[in-house]
Amino acid sequence: MGFGMASWIYKQRPRKAFSKRKRRPTCNTLSTYKREFKLQPSKNKREIFIGFSVLIVILITFLMYYKIEDFTDHHNNWATQKKELRERSNKSAYRFLMNSGIKRLESNNLVGAHSEFKLAHNLFPNDETVNQLLIETLVGLCDNENEYCVELDDMLTDSL
Repeated sequence: MGFGMASWIYKQRPRKAFSKRKRRPTCNTLSTYKREFKLQPSKNKREIFIGFSVLIVILITFLMYYKIEDFTDHHNNWATQKKELRERSNKSAYRFLMNSGIKRLESNNLVGAHSEFKLAHNLFPNDETVNQLLIETLVGLCDNENEYCVELDDMLTDSL
């Protein structure tokens, strides 16, 4: 025909009722050849892989054995340095707070001195100088406001 149709399409006849149709050919037939491949690992490659894996495990074990001591030493040194730095910063903050509190106490700023001594007391609660200055400021503040008297009573009962 020349219109791009296969000849079997335009040669079709009407179907009879209840008749069995015959199979129509298709233009793009594929081969029905099917073959299944099974992958079987090579015994030589498997032995090489096992040997290589064991070698890597042994190597990692030896490296960990020799490097674990260096790691613990480094960690201990780092923790010690961190602790020393924290202590140094606490001491410098304590000195600053004490100097500031004493200057405020001398200038009769009892509320400011109380806050400075309270912060210093939080850094070093067992220091007798801070405790004595804090008690002095609380005695001076207790004359004006009762809430400082409660704090003074608590501090005196804790020190006994």
